[in-house]
Amino acid sequence: MTLYFDLPTLFNLFCIGQGLTTATWLFLTRHRHPANRWLAWLVLGLTAQVLDYFLSRSGVYFRHQWLYFMPLFYSWSFGPLFFNYVLAQTGRSHRVGRAWYVPVAVQTLFYALLMAQPLDLKTAFWINVHKPVTRFVDYYVACGLLLYFLWRSWRVLHQEVRTRSWLGELVKGLTLFYVVAAIEPVLNPTYLPPRAPRFYLTAYVLPLLVYALTWVALFREKLSFAPKPPPALPVSPWQLEQVRLAMTTQKHYRNPDLTLASLAQSLGLTANQVSRIINTGFNQSFADFVNTHRVNDVKQRMAAGEAEHVTLLGLALDAGFASKSTFNRVFKEMTGFTPKEYEKKSQNVLRDDGNVI
Repeated sequence: MTLYFDLPTLFNLFCIGQGLTTATWLFLTRHRHPANRWLAWLVLGLTAQVLDYFLSRSGVYFRHQWLYFMPLFYSWSFGPLFFNYVLAQTGRSHRVGRAWYVPVAVQTLFYALLMAQPLDLKTAFWINVHKPVTRFVDYYVACGLLLYFLWRSWRVLHQEVRTRSWLGELVKGLTLFYVVAAIEPVLNPTYLPPRAPRFYLTAYVLPLLVYALTWVALFREKLSFAPKPPPALPVSPWQLEQVRLAMTTQKHYRNPDLTLASLAQSLGLTANQVSRIINTGFNQSFADFVNTHRVNDVKQRMAAGEAEHVTLLGLALDAGFASKSTFNRVFKEMTGFTPKEYEKKSQNVLRDDGNVI
């Protein structure tokens, strides 16, 4: 079988080999860092897409046309996978719900069913449906999901005061790339030849992204073998009590705009000091620490029967949650129940207690 090779095709092949080996290595070493598993899945998904580019550019598809529409596009999972990677890197206990991975199952099934069709049907589908419609749906849903989860990643890193870390820079770089990638297919017919790839930027830059992420993986794993840093300075009981009273007595968590910097300013400490107190003394991140108090506030008011006079959303807003969606998500993550389920459960307990003589 004669294959066509040029520099981009050879680079694709190189990235495929590096992506597969790095993903395998990350799976085998995931016990060293919880984030390794999520990065491995992300690298594997990106590598599969680069494999599609290689099969097309090298002429494999042309010589083996039964391979057309191989299910190699898992791009609708890239956003959730990257967000889970950020959560694991920042030590968060919660993860993106499984429902976010249903779209990638639909995406995989779509291509698998197409691959199984006769060549005439696949050709007709490509010309009449896929080329003008469904490939754009596939592409822009992927871009939209990625930008949404990059925004959520930025919020997490901002709460952790890590927006200037290497991870924050990675989020900013990926956001810029996918904003440009979303605009580029609309403009490239004006400056590219007619037969150039419609998603030109992604086809040429995605292999570079795979290559870069594999080096991120190697870099992070190398750090895990580095000498351990000296133990953190101990947190005094007075500091713990100062932060605890700020929440339990002064109820700073009820401020929806509360940040680590503003809490530190109110305590007369630096943001790094407060972060260390919360991480070391309470064994929580700042966001989880604040949300724990907000959820407990709502639970206490439910137990007191206030939900009969104030809506759940009202309780949530009073507790400092900025929106209903954030409240529902955080409450479910921390209690295992939706607010409605928990309210019903607490009402049943109150009724049972009322019948005790």
